[in-house]
Formats: sequence, structure tokens, C-alpha cells
Amino acid sequence: MAQTRGTFAELYDNIDKAVYTLLFDAQKELPRIWTKLYNVKSSDKKFERIMTVTGMGDVPEKGEGAPYTSDIIRAGWTKDFTHTEYGMMFEVTQTALEDDQYDQLAQHARWLMFSARVVEEKKAHALFNNGFTTEQSPDGVALFSASHVLKGGGTARNTLSTAADLSVTSLTQALIDWQTQTKVESGQAVNYANDLILFVPPALEFTADRILNSTLLPGSADNDRNAIKARRNWTLVVSPYLTDEDAFFLLSADKKSHGITSYTRVPISMEPAMTDARTRNRLYPVRFRRSWGASWWQGTFASPGI
Repeated sequence: MAQTRGTFAELYDNIDKAVYTLLFDAQKELPRIWTKLYNVKSSDKKFERIMTVTGMGDVPEKGEGAPYTSDIIRAGWTKDFTHTEYGMMFEVTQTALEDDQYDQLAQHARWLMFSARVVEEKKAHALFNNGFTTEQSPDGVALFSASHVLKGGGTARNTLSTAADLSVTSLTQALIDWQTQTKVESGQAVNYANDLILFVPPALEFTADRILNSTLLPGSADNDRNAIKARRNWTLVVSPYLTDEDAFFLLSADKKSHGITSYTRVPISMEPAMTDARTRNRLYPVRFRRSWGASWWQGTFASPGI
């Protein structure tokens, strides 16, 4: 669809003493949120394949002079990141460009880039919005699950045994479970994260702030210190792109410690402008190629709320 004067009457240059204020000019664009969470890497391939490794089991006792028990390193789970291509074009007539009194069409790049960045946010947030259902970790279960299958045998979990809303109690239990239930593929527990991101929707922003930043135990008459604040280093990230108002998520602040990953095959790019040979309309395309996913589930924890 080509942009004409008929679809945006204000492009006519014979309208006198009219003032037009666009919402986009008056309001600031949201800062990028998803890059605060994802380990963003570049890719020069059609897709990226990540394979985890199953380490060795516990070292057994060995009697004096007895032979050593041997073990081997095995392949873990495999995750393919297939880059998806996105693209859109802005088409405008010569006449509309000539009569663009308020220079709105000249800002086509601004509008295209804004739309592309919003799509990036939505796609990146789908991993969390669908993380209890259709978004899977490489082991074939939901990213946030109570039944992660370990290659070395057994299961582990990165969600509460009983779903709960965000509170001092539920966050405390999540931190305990993080230390005791998160395991590598060979079954050993892994080091807990001391620097954490608490990722919440706007409905939980102020609850989260009280829990993380109260000097004493929040919501209690007890004169106890706030151990959640004292024992961990926190970054609170709030996003309107989270669709469940009850769900909350924990991630290691060290992005190398969790598998939430995005590959950039082609960054958001404005292609060279083109001219339609028949109509002389100007064509302005934008495109990018990117993938999002979880290389592994360890280093994350979440509750869907109730």
C-alpha cells in the first residue's frame, strides 16, 4: 500500500495555520529491554547449533590397590537457533513527498526502525510469556519446568514445586530451590547466582521494589533485616511486554551463566531506497534476521503465579 495524500490529509501544503503534534514526537520510545536479559551473539551461518555436555558422575571410593573406575564425557542436549527474517517496506507517492509540509514522510526511517524494534521485543519476550508451556528447553520440556530431564539420569526443576505469586515467602523459596534443585546434566548441583535479575511485569513492579529494597523485613512488624536484600545483589527489570501479570522470573545477572540467547544474523538495516519504474513511487525497505531461544535452562527460575 502506497502512502498518498488521501490516507494522510495533513500532507497537503495548502492548509494554513494548522499545528499537528504526533504522539511519537511528544513521547519517548521505550528503552530496549530484551538486551538486558539476553546473551546477544552474532552469527554468519544459516543457523547455529549448540550442544551441551554431560560431565562425569561422582568420583567413587577406591580401595588400596583396586582399579580405578572409569567414566566418560557424553554429549548432552542439542539446540538449533534458526534465524528468522523480518522485513517491511514503506511506499510513498511522488506527490505526497512533494506536499509533505510537516516533514513526516521524511521520518520514514524513524517509523520503520521503531516498528522493527518493537517486533524484536515481542519475539524476545515470547520465550518468557510462553516459557511455562510451548517454549521448550533443549531437553524437550517447557523452559520453566518441574521435570527437566537430566542426561545423566534423574530430573531437576527451575520453578516452584507449588506455583505462587511474588512475595517475600515465594522469592525466598525460589532462592532456596535455585541452590538445591538446579543441577547439571550429570546430576551435580551447580553454584547459585549471587547477582540476580528479577524480571517482572508492571503489575509487580512496586511489590518487587518493596521486597528487594526494604531495609527491614517488608510487610512485617518484626524488626528483622531484609535477608533477600542483604544476601544477594539485585537488578529489577520491568517490562510491559510480559503478558502474565502474576508471573515473575529470575535470571543470573552474568549472561554467561544462563542459556537465554539471541543470534544476530543481520541487524535491523535500512535497505537503499528504490523507485518503482512504473509509478515513480519511492520504496524504503527495512529488514533484519535474528533468532531467540534457550541453549539450556540452568541459570533461570520462574513462577507463573496463581
